[in-house]
Amino acid sequence: MRVLVVDDETAARRRLSIMLAELDVELVGEAANGLEALQLVRERKPDVILLDITMPEIDGFDVAQHLAEPKPLIVFQTAFDEYALEAFEHEAIDYLVKPVTLSKLQRAMERARERWESARSQELSRDVLRQLRSSLKPASGAPSRVLVRERGGHRLVSFDEIPLFRAEQGTVHALTNSGEYLTDYTLADLEQRLGAAFTRPNRSELVNVQWIERIASNGDGSATLTLQDGTSIHVTRRRAADVRRHLER
Repeated sequence: MRVLVVDDETAARRRLSIMLAELDVELVGEAANGLEALQLVRERKPDVILLDITMPEIDGFDVAQHLAEPKPLIVFQTAFDEYALEAFEHEAIDYLVKPVTLSKLQRAMERARERWESARSQELSRDVLRQLRSSLKPASGAPSRVLVRERGGHRLVSFDEIPLFRAEQGTVHALTNSGEYLTDYTLADLEQRLGAAFTRPNRSELVNVQWIERIASNGDGSATLTLQDGTSIHVTRRRAADVRRHLER
């Protein structure tokens, strides 16, 4: 069974690697951040990921959401206690509470091996990831960059470079001056995470407030946003009042 360790703390990665050496598993690599983790998963195709939850910019939930099929099994690592982790148990997701001991790691690897050998997949739906993030992740400021797909891999793009996100046929793209990038988020995911930095003028678009040049009434209750690059965005009658209040903050 091939295992990848993902943790932004060097000491934590070293500790897990030493303990894994004592178990009947193969360590295929260590990743210090979410972007590196996604790259190593593509290159080395581990069977299991020991995945830290709290990491800068790309946390463990982001990594889980962006994994390509076939997805490896995930054993989350977290500093939260067992009472806060009931959501994991209900969704049959393995986890390790830090500090990780050899006995805890061995039990988690045994559970992962049972799933791996029986070829049962571990489904991490968007709703489950959203639930886990809201239940377990400490409150923090809005992120400054978003993870997007690029040439079979991923890259981080600053939100300052993104005038808007647009949903089309079930996928969401980040639109920038240099091109469009596919994301693995829904507009609801992005709206929840970005807060006041973006506003939702209609069902299919999410607009960067800093890029809005003006808002004009259409005379029927709806409105039109004009962005700095000249792009026009329709604001539905249902959302017009909320958008105006948002811009007045």
